Amino acid sequence: MLPTITLLGRTLPTYGMLAIAGILLGLLLALLRCPRFGLSRDDAAYLFALGGVGALIGAKALYLLTVLPALITDLPLLWQEPTAFLAQYLSGGMVFYGGLLGGILGAWGAARYFKLRFSSFFPVLIPVLPLVHAFGRLGCFCVGCCYGIPAGPPVGIAFSQALAAPNGVPLLPVQLWECGAELVIFAFLLWYAGRCPEPRRILGAYILAYAPVRFALEFFRGDAVRGVFGPLSTSQWISLAAVAAVLLGRWYAKRRRQRRACDT
Repeated sequence: MLPTITLLGRTLPTYGMLAIAGILLGLLLALLRCPRFGLSRDDAAYLFALGGVGALIGAKALYLLTVLPALITDLPLLWQEPTAFLAQYLSGGMVFYGGLLGGILGAWGAARYFKLRFSSFFPVLIPVLPLVHAFGRLGCFCVGCCYGIPAGPPVGIAFSQALAAPNGVPLLPVQLWECGAELVIFAFLLWYAGRCPEPRRILGAYILAYAPVRFALEFFRGDAVRGVFGPLSTSQWISLAAVAAVLLGRWYAKRRRQRRACDT
């Protein structure tokens, strides 16, 4: 709908500008909430920044895995036409779940390096994840990526300047649906973080809130680039695995508490 915007005489990519705005707003909110939980703002900023680096690496790595057959086929282009190869596989193409895993690993590694308790920062870092993601999905709508399946008016919206979606075809605005869902999850996590007795549970709450939404919305996505394996997409399989991992982890933690209670 609006792939570029003009600021101070310069034409800038809308997606990039919205992504930067979301990251800065998320960082600001996380830092403002640190005193409430007795956390160092400097430490939170380090974890946020290094988690962001991990998120970029993870999102790109998982995307490349989804297009691995094509990547292997096009590998000769790396030395024949390196510019075209890098433009095709390194520009754009991100998978959120890869970014989530990469971000967690990056922030965890930073916490280990600085000798910090990683979960102590969950109340300020986890709630801002859906906020940043909401800005990203708004950016997706502006450029026309991650688009929905065809649908007639008034539900469908036709793009005229999309970079990825077919122009002139009414499509479901799944990007806006996910953006709205992310904002609801963001509000819930802000509330939950202040009341959760165990900070570690906040990450699980986020996954349990987001994964079902992503699983459902994938049925309305029309972009094949996200990868489909069998009856489900890559993100749907990961959603199922993530929910199962959280529930299994909580069951295991509950069993451990019961055993300790019996031992005492």
